[in-house]
Amino acid sequence: MKLDLNTYPFRLEQGYELGYGPAGYETMAKVISAFQEPQSDILFSYTNWDRDKDPHKGELMESAAHDFHYGIINDPATSSKVKEILLLHYAPERDPKVSQAVMDQLLAYFREVPLEEINEELLRKIGSAVYEKQGVYTLADQDAATQDFVNSRLVDTNSVWLLPYERPVYLENVLWYRVNTQEEMVQAFERTDWWFTCAIVDRSKQVEDYRYFLNYTEEHGEDHDGMVLYISTPDPRHFKDTVIPRLKELLAEQLEIVG
Repeated sequence: MKLDLNTYPFRLEQGYELGYGPAGYETMAKVISAFQEPQSDILFSYTNWDRDKDPHKGELMESAAHDFHYGIINDPATSSKVKEILLLHYAPERDPKVSQAVMDQLLAYFREVPLEEINEELLRKIGSAVYEKQGVYTLADQDAATQDFVNSRLVDTNSVWLLPYERPVYLENVLWYRVNTQEEMVQAFERTDWWFTCAIVDRSKQVEDYRYFLNYTEEHGEDHDGMVLYISTPDPRHFKDTVIPRLKELLAEQLEIVG
């Protein structure tokens, strides 16, 4: 595990030394806690996206139709919607309420026929329906427990974009919610996404005036393969004098510091 101080944002290159996914949750929560001071909060972000403005919508609809056709997506609610579309296309005179057997046959037929032989308009409608059912764009698309977890800890809602690339055109807003304990952080990983972004912010400050902004992601390249924690801060001296010793204590011999 390498902490590279020769680049900015600083990079904590972890590879897969902490494991992948749940195997690394507890250690990552401890790593995040190393950046916190008593007067600061750890604010995780949950990003809401505007489905209608998604520039990749067409590709996602095509992919959704493909995945449903090959049985990769096979949940009952989505299947029921597709059956109705198939019935309307092939037998519009029939009532869906009394045509379950016919709809089952049509679905079986749809999955048997090669994808390239299916009517393009029908495929587009199916792709659209599956996409609408499967896509998670906002917190409202999540289950009730996840919505409650975020909303009960909500500190701010804004459109502040802190990542080092251009703000996406379909950004709706960003929810910033407080998770100050390691247990809450693990729950956040489980309920939302363990590829996280979070800000460590003094309680009197706005999120854009963070002490630290952390972005956890996965990269593949010649020099590094695996998970990376990007670390941004307006106070690199505090990072070197205070946070790095905490990371050394936590990660011990696993940690190599460069720069």
